[in-house]
Formats: sequence, structure tokens, C-alpha cells
Amino acid sequence: MSNKIESPLQLADIRLKNRVIRSAVHSFLADQDGYMTEAEYAMYETLAGSGIGTIITGHCCVDPLGRANPDQVNIYEDCYAGQFRRAADIVHAQGAVLIPQISHAGPRSIGHDDLADVVARPLKKGRNARMLTVEEIHAIERRFIQAAVRLQKAGVDGVQLHAAHSYLLSRFIDPTFNQRTDEYGGDVAGRFRMTERIIRGIHEACGPSFPVLIKINIDTKQEDHAAYREDMIWILSRCRELGVSLVELSGVDFINQPKTATLYYLDEAKLLRQAVPQMPLSLVGGVRSLADMEAVLDAGLDAVSLGRSLIAEPDFLPKALAGKTSVCLSCNRCFVLPHMHSGIRCVWEWKARRAKAAQ
Repeated sequence: MSNKIESPLQLADIRLKNRVIRSAVHSFLADQDGYMTEAEYAMYETLAGSGIGTIITGHCCVDPLGRANPDQVNIYEDCYAGQFRRAADIVHAQGAVLIPQISHAGPRSIGHDDLADVVARPLKKGRNARMLTVEEIHAIERRFIQAAVRLQKAGVDGVQLHAAHSYLLSRFIDPTFNQRTDEYGGDVAGRFRMTERIIRGIHEACGPSFPVLIKINIDTKQEDHAAYREDMIWILSRCRELGVSLVELSGVDFINQPKTATLYYLDEAKLLRQAVPQMPLSLVGGVRSLADMEAVLDAGLDAVSLGRSLIAEPDFLPKALAGKTSVCLSCNRCFVLPHMHSGIRCVWEWKARRAKAAQ
């Protein structure tokens, strides 16, 4: 194994056995009641058994009004906590750590018609979202904190806040979505306020040593990319001050990248690394080979995150270390196939099953 990749990473309050992180991707494997299935537990066992040092779960719902998918794992009531203890035990048996990602879908939520967003705006399919009140924002903040408390009691190794990919926290942070004029809008401090209050609340409720990670968009659809970079520098510096254990950098347009592209956000990540050298960082997006993983670490980032490559091949890491490139096509059908064929997450798996059935 490459020396850089195999070396442990000591964060403030958690030690990772290597520098490879399974980034949160929705598995489509939970049941309709918000519980992990045997297939999901088996997925975590395979990932941990294939050398992944840190496994971040798919986004888990903290609020019944913020559920993104009908097959999403829930953590908004105590009854959902036990499944995480089982998942943590499976992962810990392989020397890895389990960090659930917690999320609120905002106006992308399903199952109800009272859609709310950072500000009022029209949505797709003729729907409209109203503006969240400050009281509702505070209630959602408490939901995140309560979810973290449940997860800590279940024995997981920390939590990651989902502040990327147009879910609610990212919509507050990004000026593309946030035109509020109260304390939760305006400058970057106002737009980051909701996330900061959640971080502070988790540390108060769970203790300052309970790891809190964040996944955040490194870019924006706004035209002023230079201003957003300055915002990101401020946010990373603030995360360092708040005791965030690690920030995972993703982006808004990963799904639209050319199929042959790799390391989508590395150049921007290098600039942020130089600007905020003390904040532990990982990068996800277009990592397809050992050379890609090493390029991320050579750029000074602390870890490298894998997403779709582990959907295509849960045992991708040992293959990459042996010199093989990912079979992932970046076709993004992993976001569509599970809706058509339950339990199938990759086009390669679908083709293999189809070929077997034709025999």
C-alpha cells in the first residue's frame, strides 16, 4: 500500500487508520420505514473489509419534514438509533470508523406539500416554497443536535453535517439560494450561522471531543467565484476555530462533469489548502486511480474521499493499490437504476445480472 495512503490520520479527537474515506452516497437500500436492511449492513461490511478506513453513511434524515427519499435512513426519533449501533459494530470489527451523515432536504423533501426554503421561491413542476421562519430554523437546528446525541449514544465515531449538493444547510451557505436580510442571510457569517449553531449545539450536547465533520460545496453557480472563494476561506477558518474535525470538499456540478474528467476540484482545493493550512481537509470528485488518490495527498490535503468508484466496485481500494483504474463510467446511472431495479446500484451490476439471466 502506498505509504501516504496507508498512514494513519490523527484528527483532533479521532484516529483514522488510513487516509481513505468512503464519501456519503445514498445507497437506496433502506426500507420504506427508514431502517437499514441486511443489504445495507452487508455493504458496510464489504467496504470495511476492503480497507476503507473511514465510512461515512448516506445522508440520514433528522426531521420527518426533511426526508429526501422514500428509502432513506432516518434518525429523527430514538427508535432509529439501534440500527447505527449494529452498523458501527460491523465497521469497528474491521478497524474502521463509522460516521453517519445527517441532513435535512429543505424544499427537496418528500411526503408533504408544505415546502420551505431559505427564501420563498418557485420550484420545479409548478410547486412553490415559502420562506422558513426564524423559529422554524431554530427547530431544525435542534433536530440536528438531537440526532447527533442519539448517534453518539449508539456508539458511532462522529457525525458529518451535509452542507453540500443543494440540501438545506448548503442552501443557507450559498448566495445562489440565500437572499435573506435577517441574521441568517447577508454576509458569509450570516449565511453560515445555521451550520455554526448546529456545530456549537452538538459540542455542547455531546461534549467537545465528539467529532463533527462537514461536507461542503467548494464552488457555486454564482458568477462571482472569487467572492465565494473568500467565503470558503472564511468558513474553513471558522470551522477550525469551532473545532470541526474535518471538512470534506465536494462541488455543485459533479454530476455534469465530462465522463473522462478526474479530480474535478483539486485546483481549487489547493488554493484553499494554502489559505487555511491548519484545517484538516478531504476531497471527493473524480478519484479514479491510485495516482488520483496520491495527487490529492500530494497537494497537501489530509485525506481522499471516494464516492461513485465504490458504488461500481466496493473493493476498489485494493484494486487501485494494485495499479488498476476504476471501472466507473461516471454515467450517473447509479442515481436512476435503483428506482427501476431494486437493490441494483451500478450499471455494471445490472449488465452482469442481465447477462446471467440470459444464460
